[in-house]
Amino acid sequence: MATTFHEAQASILALNDDELPFVFEPTDAGVVGRWNYANQKWAAVLGAQSIDADYTLWVLLDEANGTFSFDERETVERSGLSAGGDGIGLSYERSTFRGHKKSYSFNLGAAILAKVTDRQGDHVGQTYGYTFDTDEIKQPVIDTLEAAGWEPRRKGLFGKLFGA
Repeated sequence: MATTFHEAQASILALNDDELPFVFEPTDAGVVGRWNYANQKWAAVLGAQSIDADYTLWVLLDEANGTFSFDERETVERSGLSAGGDGIGLSYERSTFRGHKKSYSFNLGAAILAKVTDRQGDHVGQTYGYTFDTDEIKQPVIDTLEAAGWEPRRKGLFGKLFGA
């Protein structure tokens, strides 16, 4: 037997820890987890660049069926200023994603000056980088909900027809 909506919500909120790079907040439908996994600016010999990347995990709790599902969203913004033989260039790129995601990314680089916001706070120096793994935020939620008697919602045609 699954715990109640409010008990499940409270158990996910209990995962919050100052040592983690993300935070969970309550919603009317369950919980939302927010992770700003890349917020960096760096300067190189011929220009400067920045990246800002956010990941949001919506945990949707269906108390009537004792099931949960995820809705994931990611936004990545990159901008840069460069100078070279062809003159000065300015670039901006924004990408968004919504759906189900399993990803791991790692970025490490060197620059004349870099400002990085990460788990330990701001750092100014010659390196920049980040790591991001969706399992780091999702797996504790899955473990917590399954321990509380909740099950993942079955999706797709065969899941709806056969409960698989």
